[in-house]
Amino acid sequence: MADQALLSSPGKPVVSEKDIRTLAEVLHEPPDVSESRRECLSAYQSADWPDRVQHLWRYTDPRRVMPEQLKPDQLMPSQRMPSSASQIEQAKDLLPQEGPAVLITPNMKPEVNASAREAGVVLESLSEAREDLAQLGQAVRTDHGLFEALNGAAWNAGLLVKIPRGKLLAEPLRVLIPAMASTNLPRLLVVVEDGASATVVEEHVGGNAGTHSIGVSELFVGTAAQLRHVIVQQWGAGVVGHLTTRTHLERDAQLFTVLASFGGSVVKLDLGAALTGEGAQSEFMGVALGEGRQHFDHHTEHRHIAGHTWSNLDFKVALTGRSRSVYTGLIRIEENAPGSEAYQENRNLMLSEKCRADTIPELEILTDEVSCSHGATVAPVDPEQLFYLASRSISGPDALRLVVRGYLENTLRRIPAGLRDGIESLVTERLTRLVGEH
Repeated sequence: MADQALLSSPGKPVVSEKDIRTLAEVLHEPPDVSESRRECLSAYQSADWPDRVQHLWRYTDPRRVMPEQLKPDQLMPSQRMPSSASQIEQAKDLLPQEGPAVLITPNMKPEVNASAREAGVVLESLSEAREDLAQLGQAVRTDHGLFEALNGAAWNAGLLVKIPRGKLLAEPLRVLIPAMASTNLPRLLVVVEDGASATVVEEHVGGNAGTHSIGVSELFVGTAAQLRHVIVQQWGAGVVGHLTTRTHLERDAQLFTVLASFGGSVVKLDLGAALTGEGAQSEFMGVALGEGRQHFDHHTEHRHIAGHTWSNLDFKVALTGRSRSVYTGLIRIEENAPGSEAYQENRNLMLSEKCRADTIPELEILTDEVSCSHGATVAPVDPEQLFYLASRSISGPDALRLVVRGYLENTLRRIPAGLRDGIESLVTERLTRLVGEH
């Protein structure tokens, strides 16, 4: 029965138990991974399309995000895929030789450079890992949603990153994820053990019209550990993408998340953190720049499960052309989380008359002993600012670029110095195009 086409929710790509079984056999996966795939497959087969009445999907049709079909050969290793050798070599060329870096591509073993091999951390394919898999599927569970269940059943590029107890990783670890297949299903499992500290930069790049990427990242930050997680989304024009990230924070753990969202045509990102231990802290800084007819749908979530936890979010968006941004942000403070503090701010700058932004901040507070606030704005460029710059002989695109850069500056300057230069370079490059479209 599991091998038959789906009878409900027509339009979902079919993934059968036979596909999963063959994939597991070819990749010599451990039983824990294969069992996780089967559980996710069952959830995927029984799941319906997301309810459009619920605001998380009100502004984005999930059928636009899901690939129409998922061919069985896309689930196979590279030798069974009709991929050219030049395509594979081109992907390998993306792997930098300086600084720790890993390249994961569909149906291939991760490529690890020399710096990463010498960094003293665990970097293994999820298909080959024999230990440290107990947390797989614990942050993003099988019932999280349709897209997460599909990824859990059929991920075709998996990586385990483990930072051992007490390890301080001095340099950022880059994880490059090129969208080189027609359907890319990357999955990351990052475990930062007690007292460890690391920066992991997750880079989604490449692809073209007709490419789909549905990714899931699970991150676990141990007691008194620190993780700086950078997500750079700069897919090629025409890529349709869906990324889900969930982080669990133990006692006194610290998470600093940076998002730079620029590419793709239809993009939905679902980012969240669960503060499960007292003293845990999570801070999120995000920038999204849209142009043309790009459609961005970003959702963030901070769940304060333990008391005396702290979270802060600052997400800024600038749009031009006919682009559109949707933002929903949830802060939930549980009944057993007194003494928690949470802040959330989303601001949207409109650079054309035809772009559009929707913002929906939400608070769910189940205890009185908290400090919590949120803010949201949608507004065009202040003409007085442009007039002032014109009076100083700065006008046209240069003036607009200065205004947008100033708008983003408060967010960018809060990014740690070791990460700021790279993000600012991306923003500057993007602004050159974005402002030129105005």
